[in-house]
Amino acid sequence: MRIFLILLFSLCLVVPSASASSYVDVTDDVYNLLLRLEAEGVITSGLLTTKPISYKEITRLILEAERNSEEGNILVRSLIQSLKERLKAEPTDMNREITFIKPLDLPYARYVYADSGLQSLYYNMDGDHYEKGSNLRAGFSSRAELRWLSLHINPEFRYSEDGKDFIVRRAYGVLNFSRLALTVGKDSQWWGPGYHGSILLSNNAEPLTMLRLTNPHPVLLPWIFKYLGPFRFTVFATRLEKERVVSEAYLWGMRLNFKPIPYLELGLQRTALLGGKGRSESMNTWWKSFTGSGENEKGSGSGDQRAGFDIKLTLPMKWQPLQLYAEAVGEDESAGWPYKWAYLAGIYLPRVLNFERIDLRAEYATTHVSGSPNVWYNHNVYKSGYTYKGRIIGHHMGTDSKDIFTELSYYIHEKGGKLSVSYDREEHNLSGKIKEKKDEATLEVNIGLAKNIEAKTSYSYGRIKNMGNISAEDKGINTIMGLISYNF
Repeated sequence: MRIFLILLFSLCLVVPSASASSYVDVTDDVYNLLLRLEAEGVITSGLLTTKPISYKEITRLILEAERNSEEGNILVRSLIQSLKERLKAEPTDMNREITFIKPLDLPYARYVYADSGLQSLYYNMDGDHYEKGSNLRAGFSSRAELRWLSLHINPEFRYSEDGKDFIVRRAYGVLNFSRLALTVGKDSQWWGPGYHGSILLSNNAEPLTMLRLTNPHPVLLPWIFKYLGPFRFTVFATRLEKERVVSEAYLWGMRLNFKPIPYLELGLQRTALLGGKGRSESMNTWWKSFTGSGENEKGSGSGDQRAGFDIKLTLPMKWQPLQLYAEAVGEDESAGWPYKWAYLAGIYLPRVLNFERIDLRAEYATTHVSGSPNVWYNHNVYKSGYTYKGRIIGHHMGTDSKDIFTELSYYIHEKGGKLSVSYDREEHNLSGKIKEKKDEATLEVNIGLAKNIEAKTSYSYGRIKNMGNISAEDKGINTIMGLISYNF
């Protein structure tokens, strides 16, 4: 980890000062549009595999895409215009400090009807869970940017047929100092190039209340490190909930991103559990966790670590642009190196040949380790596993499983929307004799009804076989969703 400390020191020397900026939620469709523009080759300096990304950094990427697409096709230019309108991004935004307070930034209302309340149906939703019958979610976000301080809050009212609740979905402040950004509060993160899931960090669980340190804008480091290309790091730490086998354990993580050439993005990442009630939380324990030593030692100081890497290759060929990506993470360590690997791989076609309105994606992931059943996301000491409030923090499929996902989309750029059809196949308990299998098909329409008003509706049908790994225990599920939002 000495290399990380050297890079961090170098970063403090070279990063220009910048005003604080809040982050675009990891659930926002803005990221899908950015990925499309990156795959088309008009965004080359962005590091999009670490989310969330700040509003100011996304503004920079939009303006980069605009410069690089002056002779591009009509659809690409239309997508850029949609992003500019969504984020109110203008060229002058990068050259001056803008301060504002938006008490009402993005109000929304979502209605969901489901004929089942099974938890496995609802994933990558910030830990939200819909009960059987009618469900309503209504909320808004508020933002303020005051030079070196940025604030964000997202309260939400939740109603289901068996009760109602009022929560704060996200709430955090961002403080800029020494050319870095410190986030304090509750927010989601997504690490890695995966679209349907992420092995280490996703928004499957409720947002964590944490401290997070990052450089919000990629930079070139000095000396020989300049050959790494644009660089970004993220470090966070949080304390998990009380209602665990080991109460209030700590979770921390670190991710480094590089882009040595414009079309190749690399990532290195680690997370670790340590401490908690009845266990050591000394500086020596933290140091061992940071350096990756002592994980398998007996005693109260041992922890639970995961580490790996990912790669994303963009090939913006005129006749057929595409992206290839992969992620590999080890659940444990042996002789100082990760092993018991989980994998994720995918391919993304931003258009299919000359059909520029159509894009296609396929993704595969697995946490099955031959000879080590149910090793992923579990631990012999931290028996609540790699979870927060009952939800896997990483890939929603869970342990000893595999997931196959495909999606075909048709862009309706005249209305700032798209039509998508997706299919997902999950298989669980791969080391056992009886395997639960889930097949799910979804039709979704996202459309702009008027200026600043967006509507989304979807229908999903799922079929679970051998539910709970019980032979012939089958169930079919229908889900209907409608969402409307207004962007001030």
